[in-house]
Amino acid sequence: MKLHVNLGKDSYDILIERGLIKHAAGEIRTVFQGKRIAVISDDRVFGYYGKTLLDGLKEYWECTAIILPHGESSKSIDRLPEVYRKLLDAGISRSDLIVALGGGVVGDLAGFVAATYLRGISFVQIPTSLLAQVDSSVGGKVAVDLNEGKNLVGAFYQPEKVLIDQMFKDSSGKIYS
Repeated sequence: MKLHVNLGKDSYDILIERGLIKHAAGEIRTVFQGKRIAVISDDRVFGYYGKTLLDGLKEYWECTAIILPHGESSKSIDRLPEVYRKLLDAGISRSDLIVALGGGVVGDLAGFVAATYLRGISFVQIPTSLLAQVDSSVGGKVAVDLNEGKNLVGAFYQPEKVLIDQMFKDSSGKIYS
């Protein structure tokens, strides 16, 4: 299924399909023709889906993976310098792409990084939790936490595309449907 979010120049498509992770690279090619991609994920999600995604992406682009510890603590503003440094080390430029592979924490952080790194670079959301599929990947809400509270530093920054794979599993192994 394909949904179109009509926001004028910031419009994007949401694709919902079983097994989409296996051909995510082809879908990303419809919105990105640059040279490099940085995948931002967490250690749990990347363990499940990272290799499949990277194998497809590496057919077309130079890729780097930035793997964060799972959990809300990774969405901290204190995590940003490390992520920015890794993007710089990988040579990610304004004409490159960030792919967020994970739940709401990863989607929020990666989207905020995309909105602020080099004053904004393109990104694609691949939400892997049911909540992220219906909330954080849609609408462009991106943010990080401060010690004083959640989502206190943020922006509205739209993805180029959202890819929702109905075969992603929750932590109990149940497939979302």
